[in-house]
Parts: sequence; C-alpha cells; structure tokens
Amino acid sequence: MENKSITQAVREFFLTCPLLKDGAIHVDYLGIRPTEYSIDGVPAKKEVKSYIDGSAICQFVFTFGSVEKYGSDVDTNLANSGFYENFVAWLKEKSLKKELPSLENGREALRIEAESEGYVIDARENMARYQIQCRFIYFEKGVEEIS
Repeated sequence: MENKSITQAVREFFLTCPLLKDGAIHVDYLGIRPTEYSIDGVPAKKEVKSYIDGSAICQFVFTFGSVEKYGSDVDTNLANSGFYENFVAWLKEKSLKKELPSLENGREALRIEAESEGYVIDARENMARYQIQCRFIYFEKGVEEIS
C-alpha cells in the first residue's frame, strides 16, 4: 500500500472545511470556472529543525488558491476577501484545537497556518484567481525510529 503524501493529507483536511463552496479541490492545477480550489506546493526548505537521531520538524509550504467571480461589484469582491479572512481564522482554530491533517508513517501534525492574507494574483473581466500562502508544520521521526 502506498503511503499518503503530505499534500494528500492537507487536501483531505481541507475537504472538511465548511467555508468551501461546492467546488473541486485540485492539486497543482486550477481551472478557469468559479468556484474551484487548488493546493500548490511552493519551493521551500523541508526541514525547519533537525535532531541528532535523524528526526526533524518539517514544513510543507503551499498556496491555497481559488477562482472566484470578480468585477466592479464591490459586494462580490468583499465576499471574496471575507472568505479568505474566515479561512485564516478556520486554520487558526483548527491548529489551536489540534484538529489537524491525519498523517502516518512516523509523522505527527503540529499546526497549519496562513503566512499571508488572501490576495488577487490574476484578474479577468468577470473572474479572478485569489490565493493565500500557508504552511503545515509536522514532526517526522528518524528512519531508525520508524522500523
């Protein structure tokens, strides 16, 4: 049986978010129709802190993006910004309650957090791509400890 990836664990966790509209959560892909979501890995150092036994505190840095309706209507754009404010609060609440992505194989979730506010990275006439940068912190046992 193949091990569950960190990205897969984060995706499954996000599927439990009550804020998400009925849209697909992709990985490294975002379509052009509102409302879709994507988890996209960001180049970053994996190990935050290493221990002599080979274990480490690790991070998975990623953006969480969406395609949303967009335009001159202030209420629509405010709703989009409000979604990301609420999403940041949801992440914070889940970390405080230790309700985190489920990991296996000597890994233990520690926290998940937003590193930025939601912002527009690409706008068209009637839709825009928004994203927020996040990171998932977890503990990973050394190889000799897992056996």
